[in-house]
Amino acid sequence: YKKLLLLFFLLAIIEIVSEFLENKLWIAISKPILLPLLLSLYLIRSSKVSNVYIFALFLNWISNVLFLSEAINYVTAASVLFIISRLFILLKVYKEVKLPTLFPFVIGTIPFIFMFIYLNFLIFDEISFQVFIITIFHSISMSFMGGIALGNYIMKNDKTSKLLLVSAIFYTFNILLLGVKFYYLDLPLLKPLSMVFFILGHFSLLNFMILSEKENLVIINQK
Repeated sequence: YKKLLLLFFLLAIIEIVSEFLENKLWIAISKPILLPLLLSLYLIRSSKVSNVYIFALFLNWISNVLFLSEAINYVTAASVLFIISRLFILLKVYKEVKLPTLFPFVIGTIPFIFMFIYLNFLIFDEISFQVFIITIFHSISMSFMGGIALGNYIMKNDKTSKLLLVSAIFYTFNILLLGVKFYYLDLPLLKPLSMVFFILGHFSLLNFMILSEKENLVIINQK
């Protein structure tokens, strides 16, 4: 496991540096391997393998591969698959967390909604209607995930809830930076920095899944 983990972070560093240098060859080599490695880490550590989480990673992997192309059809398809993968992750997170009431979810959603409203305000004049619709779906799905994560943290404040909240924050900044990069302010550091948040978001979620599954298994065995 440790060797696989080291390989994952080594390839992550290569991918981040390649994004900064805009080296398309190394991006094409390193980026498609990251999520399969993450899946391998999950399968090794998981107490109860989730097909929903695996399918979400698979869709996200296809999305990443399609994003390697600059053709508009591939980019659009990649964006749609990315949203669908987020919806499956949202479903899995919802099943794992099980908030007792809607109140913490509603409160937790508010800061994420404001961040995405601000993003859409910034880029509105620069995007097509099609991209705007995709952005709205991104915003809604991530606001919901952020709401569940923050609501769960408010209710529990344990290691599992912290991992989920950190993951939601990393994912949020990943999307915010990409939105700013492509449609508002094209700074060289934004793409590699967004990739840092993407990788950390996935790794935090992985650890949340593993720990949450163990806790749920303990609860089941105690009944």
